[in-house]
Amino acid sequence: METIRTNGPASNRFNLVFLSEGYTGREMPKYLVDATNALNAILSYQPYGEYSNYFNAFAIKTNSAEHGSDHPNQNIYVTTYFNSFYDSSETLITIDSTGQERVDELLQAFVPKCNLPVLLVNDTNYPGGSDGFDKTAIVAATYAPSLPGMLTHETGHVVANLGDEYEDAYPGFPDTEEPNTTRQTNRALIKWNAWISPSTPIPTAPRDSYPTAIGLFEGAHYHTTGWYRPKLDCLMRHNYVPFCEVCSEALVLAIYQRVRPVDSFSPASTNLTITNTQAVTFSLALLQPATHNLNVQWFTNGVSRTGATNLSFTLLPQSFANGTNSVSALVKDNTSLVRNDPTNFLSQTISWTLNVSLPQLRLDSPLWLTGGKFAFRVTGNAPQGVVVQSSTTLSNWGSVATNSLVGGQLWYTNPVASSSLRRFYRAVTPP
Repeated sequence: METIRTNGPASNRFNLVFLSEGYTGREMPKYLVDATNALNAILSYQPYGEYSNYFNAFAIKTNSAEHGSDHPNQNIYVTTYFNSFYDSSETLITIDSTGQERVDELLQAFVPKCNLPVLLVNDTNYPGGSDGFDKTAIVAATYAPSLPGMLTHETGHVVANLGDEYEDAYPGFPDTEEPNTTRQTNRALIKWNAWISPSTPIPTAPRDSYPTAIGLFEGAHYHTTGWYRPKLDCLMRHNYVPFCEVCSEALVLAIYQRVRPVDSFSPASTNLTITNTQAVTFSLALLQPATHNLNVQWFTNGVSRTGATNLSFTLLPQSFANGTNSVSALVKDNTSLVRNDPTNFLSQTISWTLNVSLPQLRLDSPLWLTGGKFAFRVTGNAPQGVVVQSSTTLSNWGSVATNSLVGGQLWYTNPVASSSLRRFYRAVTPP
């Protein structure tokens, strides 16, 4: 296996794996070029390009004894690793169950966390495609003009379960709706209703009057009537156009099902015990899309902190009461590519539990003594001792005594009468 593109650990990346079919040992250099071109083709389409930083890509090299693929319609049979073959129309490639088992074995051995397997078939015929037995995109790699669209169309099936928007009959094809196909004509119940303008008629007709609108266009799922698609045209209908907004949304959600926006965080432990007043810093490392940033909001004890929207957040433990407290960060992708995210795939919250146990001090029992002296008591919990400080301005403080609590208390008396009209006192624990 060779790495074509790496953006981080496979555990939190969208891992695309190419496999070679019909490439002989001498043709492996060509295969690596074809795989790289295929990857670039996929990432040239949105939304893949916007989330290209989320992708890793690998190429598994498997030698076939002979070049190409089977063409039963032409009585051409070759010996290849995955036993691929064209159908009678010469536009669809597939593999048999043995071939699929070999795909599964290789993925398990090399990239167990593969999210998108692509079988590149080294054949000069029309770049037929298929989503295979077990969600494997299969395409012929060497027929360049329409390969990018064909390949990316097939990834739509595998990644987001997108349906074909063709109208040609396909007898026996399951009548199961996909994210981009429906039989629903009630505007309020259409799954992509968030994308439909109130002024767009449902069903949307005449078609040519709404060339760029999202609506309800009749003809999809291998039916000319009774089935509908979101847009007049889309990559799931023709190979030379982009994904429509609805299909793009489904792909973004599918990517976020597999990849979380928070790559790492610190502290790594989410359960902290705080026993001193040193400032604590929390931080995030995020996967950023290509042209927009993810949004961050920090919370303490469930309350959002004004202005706390950076990748790091620092706080003083004494701002919490002793006991159990929490710090959390909400990360969200507010991309315009998604309008409907009912399961919050575009959001992630990282939370830390803080068990705060800080020394607590209290000043009480003030007494005036003879000679202008003054006394008070310090009580609480301070295992490392107490520093008594005084000030006449509340801004500049000086130490006047250092001692330990005995039985949870300490009496302090100023040794001489104060020459100031007023003086402030406080007790702190040593750093």
